[in-house]
This record gives sequence, structure tokens and C-alpha cells, in this order.
Amino acid sequence: MILNFNKKIVLILLTEAIAGITFGVSMPLGSLTLETWGVSSSMIGLSSAMPALAAVIVTPFLPRLINYFDQLSILKFAFVLVPLSLVSLAFTENLFIWFFLRFSLGVGGTIIWVITEIWINSYARDDNRGIIIAIYTSVLSLGFITGVLLLSMISVENYNTAFYMAATIAILAAVPIWPIRDWPKHDVVEDISFFKYFKKTPSLMGSSWVMGFLYAGTASLLPIFALQNELNYSESSRTVAWLGSGELLLPILVGFMADRMSKRRLMIIITMMTTLGMFIMPYIFSYPLPRVMLLFILGGAIMSLYSLGLTMLGHQFKGQALTSANASFIFFLCLGEICGPIVIGTSMDIFGSYSFGWVSALFCFVYLLIFISTGSMKEVK
Repeated sequence: MILNFNKKIVLILLTEAIAGITFGVSMPLGSLTLETWGVSSSMIGLSSAMPALAAVIVTPFLPRLINYFDQLSILKFAFVLVPLSLVSLAFTENLFIWFFLRFSLGVGGTIIWVITEIWINSYARDDNRGIIIAIYTSVLSLGFITGVLLLSMISVENYNTAFYMAATIAILAAVPIWPIRDWPKHDVVEDISFFKYFKKTPSLMGSSWVMGFLYAGTASLLPIFALQNELNYSESSRTVAWLGSGELLLPILVGFMADRMSKRRLMIIITMMTTLGMFIMPYIFSYPLPRVMLLFILGGAIMSLYSLGLTMLGHQFKGQALTSANASFIFFLCLGEICGPIVIGTSMDIFGSYSFGWVSALFCFVYLLIFISTGSMKEVK
């Protein structure tokens, strides 16, 4: 059966859900805290890019670290590093120390992300990979939404309390898998040529990059865009929750469709929807119902760029090749996460808040052209 999960997959999903709550609190919390300090959008974007920069730096070394130690030891280190980083953020108002702490938070988050994703992709079969990966991303999104909603209940005067709450939740995320000793040892190659995989599958690695660009840009700067369009702090943080609602529900539909129709055609449709949605966002954002509907659709479309790309990757690569291709996929996603907040934040400072949607639409449209011109049927069968 498609949903025949064993105990370990359930534990992975539970861990991801709780970890998602942690990052659902911490990502918009960091941006909103800096906004209360009077920091510019471009500096907020740069600070928000620190976790992705950490991922880009750490990912190439993870295979060797996993081989030298083991997956669980590395994972446990990450589950200690994340809450320590979150608690430390509450104790300083030095912007440059914040950069370092958000970098260390990114190191821990990357380790959790890479290892659990390798496990999920290894357990999935070709005939159900689309729906399994969709459920995985949806569970992560569910946690993220929960975290954002928790944050929306906290006043701006109590943001330090939110950091302690996020740290506590991060500790709880380790509970499901901490006692387990018998995780299977997957083959991991020591040297990964990321750009070899980009050359081999530019349209797939491109889907990861553009998803990272849009995901990090919206998660970090959508609350700022909302504030600049006369929403209050609680309403601004809830915009990320509406985005996350789409990330939770729509990828399951896309995953179901991916197991039954042309993945290439489906990717083109999703990319076109994302481009159009980002372009019209500035025009309808002041209307509550259209705003909620658009954010829901955009959240699902952005997350589906990742889940569908990962599904296509799993169909093309197997064994050691899948593990290294998966790491490359994450590497390019994190490059996008670095670029997204910086580019969008800087454009908002220079051209105004409307460029939040227009710049996002432009990059998505460029990817659409690249996907159409470089994608091959071999990549998606």
C-alpha cells in the first residue's frame, strides 16, 4: 500500500514536524525582532541568509563527517546546537553576534534536514515516491505553520520569551529518535561534485534553487512586506502561516498527480502559477480574502517546486548516486536561500515594497524559461 509506513518513517515524520515548529517560530521571529530594532530590509535579508550560508558551507563536508562518526551522532550534535543558538539569540542585541548565531542555527538545521531527507528518500519506492515525499514536506510545513501561529500570539514586547519557547521545542524534536540505535547505514560517497549534478540535471537543480530563493525570501520578508502595507505585527506574522497552509496541503495533491501524469508538464504548470501569483501579489495584498487565497496557493506552489523536483531526482538516481544527488539538490536550494532574502530585501530598499512580488516573479519566470529550454524527458521519467 502507498501509505505502508514502518515505525522509523513515522518517527522521522514526527521529528520533522516538531523541528518545523522550531523554525516556524525562529525564522519570522528573527526578522520581526530586527525590524523592532530599526534595521533596514537589506540587513534583515542578509541576516536571514545566514542559515542558508551555513548549509552551503556545511553540506560538502557532511558525507565525510557521517562516514567518520555516524548519522545518529551527527544528528544528536545538531539537536544540541539548535536550542543553544536560539537561547543565545535572546541574550544579545549585537547585530554581528546575531549573524554568527543564526549561522550556527543554520548548521544544526542543515544536519537535521539532510540526514532525515536521505532516510526518507531511501525508504521511498519509485511507484510511491511522489506521495511519500509530499507527505514529508507537508508534515514539515504543518510544524512550520504551528510555529508561526504560536509566534503570532506573542506580543512584540515578549519576543525574548519566544526564543526560549523555540529552544524548548527544538529539544522536544530530538525525543522521538534520540533513543534509537539501529538506523540502517546508508552508503554515502565522500566526495560530491555538486556542479556535476547541475550539469547533468540543470532543470532539477534549478527547481531547488528557485524554491530556496522564493521560500527564504517569503518566509523572511513577507512579514516586512505586510508591515509596509499597513498590517500590524500579529497580522504580519500570520501571513506566513497562510503561506504555510498551502505548503502543507497542496503538495499532497501534487505528489498524487506526480505518480500519475507527466512530471515535466506538472512542473511547468506549477512554475507558471508561481510566476503569476508573485506578479499580482502587490495589487491584491490590501484585500483580506484575496490575500489569504493567493498566499495559500503560492505556498503550495513554492513547496511543490521542491517536492516535485525531489521526486524527479529520486526517479533518475539510485543508491550512492541518489545520496550524493540529494545532497547536491539541497546545496543548490541553500544557494537560493542565500540569494532570496538578500536580493528581495535590497530591491525593497531601493524600489519599494512592491518589488517584493515583482522580483520574485522575475526570477521564477527566468527559471521557467530555463526548465523549458534545458529539461529532458530522461530527467522526469
